[in-house]
Amino acid sequence: LNQNSATGSSTHKMLTTEQVESWRNGGAVVVDLPVDVYSATLKWLNENLLLENIDQSHLDFGSAGGKLEFPTGVPELDDIVLNETLIKTVQQLLSHDDIRLIQADLWPKIGIKQTEHDPQANTDQRMHMDYGNNTVLHVPDWHEPDVVAAIIYYDNSEITGGGTAYVLREGDDDPAYQEPFVCMPGQAGKPFFNDRATVEKWFEENDPDAYGFRQNIYKREQKVVFKPGTILLYRHDIWHRGTPLNPGQLRRVHNLAWKRSDARGISTWNQGWARKSYYGDIEAMIARSTPLQRSLLDFPMPGDRYWTERKIRNVEARFSSFGFDPQPYLDAL
Repeated sequence: LNQNSATGSSTHKMLTTEQVESWRNGGAVVVDLPVDVYSATLKWLNENLLLENIDQSHLDFGSAGGKLEFPTGVPELDDIVLNETLIKTVQQLLSHDDIRLIQADLWPKIGIKQTEHDPQANTDQRMHMDYGNNTVLHVPDWHEPDVVAAIIYYDNSEITGGGTAYVLREGDDDPAYQEPFVCMPGQAGKPFFNDRATVEKWFEENDPDAYGFRQNIYKREQKVVFKPGTILLYRHDIWHRGTPLNPGQLRRVHNLAWKRSDARGISTWNQGWARKSYYGDIEAMIARSTPLQRSLLDFPMPGDRYWTERKIRNVEARFSSFGFDPQPYLDAL
């Protein structure tokens, strides 16, 4: 798996055919984003999200209390979530133009000593797949993916450590990728722990065959080597895990996910795109976004059968004071 720079500008398709096939066949691809996609976000983070600015006792996934979940009301954090390069990349990977955002959170992970965390900490994660707490179903057939997940890194792995580990699928006969995918904590009645050592001790004592299976998966893992702007694009049905950071270091990432609009059973991780309305930040974000960007939030595209002139004018009334332009929707009637 080669890590190459993305091609094109921030408004064009990012991935080469080879990179798309790596994701579809292997389950993951690592590329470097164009600088203009992430530069404003990185600048904001370097000014506002340092070790002294965060709750260092928070060792769980995501931002403490969901404070940095999209939408945050901070344009530098929200606009990258709706960036058209990312949208077009997901469209490429899923071969589907109509997609929805299902997760966006900025996770400041802190490096601690390995003896200073409990079995549910995300410091040294167990090998797992993400589908288990993102859908009430099972993942679909491998060749019919309906979700893209991503991690955007804003730091340098040579300093922080903590490269995400993942296991590429090696064809339809790969023993690590035979359905059903239930050989992990929290699935099929198994107790749930986050910590790798706790999980593998349980499997060794209670399910030796599964323990051996999982040990072979760990042997195949490779880690993302990242710098600011590196993005890991992966799937909810790929084996992966978070690895420990160097003690005292801070690694900031955006965790993102999108689904096909017609995907079934998939939950939206965030609390809701409209919940922080009324104060102007969300309204301003809707107004400055393009029709394609708004569509991630289930705001219908121009030409969608949802629209009538009456509906367009009503939405205009709601957002016009923030600069919303209804013309693309009117033109498509």
